[in-house]
Amino acid sequence: MKRKRVVFSLITLFVIVYVAVGVWISHDTKIILVKAMSGAADYKVYMNDKTYQNINPVTRDMTTIPYVYDKKYHKIGFVFPLHFFFISKAYVNQFYSKGDFGFREPVRLNLKLKSGKWYATDVYIEP
Repeated sequence: MKRKRVVFSLITLFVIVYVAVGVWISHDTKIILVKAMSGAADYKVYMNDKTYQNINPVTRDMTTIPYVYDKKYHKIGFVFPLHFFFISKAYVNQFYSKGDFGFREPVRLNLKLKSGKWYATDVYIEP
């Protein structure tokens, strides 16, 4: 009986820690997407240059009209993180709609833990 309780406690603890890390990844994924979309100068803390260029609409040549990021038009859906220790894949949909310019795209980010923050190493965006 005592052994079952210990096993159940360990499984419960594992699930709680796994979900807590998933919430942390979700939070940092949203920050990464906002930094990349807005063209923030401090994006290198959160992602490499290749990832930034693959997310930012200006560097992807998505628009010919002048693009100025406005957070009220940018929506980030539910982030579904799959993680194993210090690496993760995060699946999310992002939406941006402002006047003549808008899109909805599924995004998959490859993340790794770096200096206490999740750092995007690669991105795949479905067309």
